[in-house]
Amino acid sequence: MRDPLAYFANQVPSDGGIQTTELSPQALGVTLQLLNVFVLLAAVGVICSFSRDPATVKVYLTVVALADYGHIYAAYRAVGEDVFFNPSLWNDMLWGGIGVSAFLNVVRWLTVLGAFGPVAVRDAGEKERKDK
Repeated sequence: MRDPLAYFANQVPSDGGIQTTELSPQALGVTLQLLNVFVLLAAVGVICSFSRDPATVKVYLTVVALADYGHIYAAYRAVGEDVFFNPSLWNDMLWGGIGVSAFLNVVRWLTVLGAFGPVAVRDAGEKERKDK
């Protein structure tokens, strides 16, 4: 993360009032730990998304879809009802945290429910091996 201060400060849109000029050691620690979790989740996401086991993919998508609600709720708590329900007040960080999370949540549930077809396809070589 190039600029932990900017990432931290952009969590809530600023109206020019409170300006963050430095992070406390606790805020810096939490911000950098969050980055570490993002990297870990990205790796898990890649592994699970390319799995050919439908159960693995469906469980992963279900867990991430449920986590979307926690992510959106955290944004709601941070900005309050007035900003949360008024997208014209959102900054880029909130569009990602709320808008993109809500969109991806719908896509995840549709995928789990099979709206885009089967989640995983059997390996073509698997049938040949069973026939022998």
